[in-house]
Amino acid sequence: MLAVVNDPTLLGVAAIIASCGGILTTVVGIRKTRHDERATAEEDCRNRLREARKEAEEAAHALHNLRMRELKEDR
Repeated sequence: MLAVVNDPTLLGVAAIIASCGGILTTVVGIRKTRHDERATAEEDCRNRLREARKEAEEAAHALHNLRMRELKEDR
């Protein structure tokens, strides 16, 4: 049994398998990080869009009030 454990071929195969597992884990981690970053970026984009829409609605309302005030003054 000790000869099997110390066999260089088996140790090499075990090292290759462990390396593949490490590479696979790294790739999965990178993909998850990218997915999380995209989700965060999308949420930030939605928040900025929501704020921009609110600001545009407020500006449109203010412009409407100015036009109505001018219209009343012209009469």
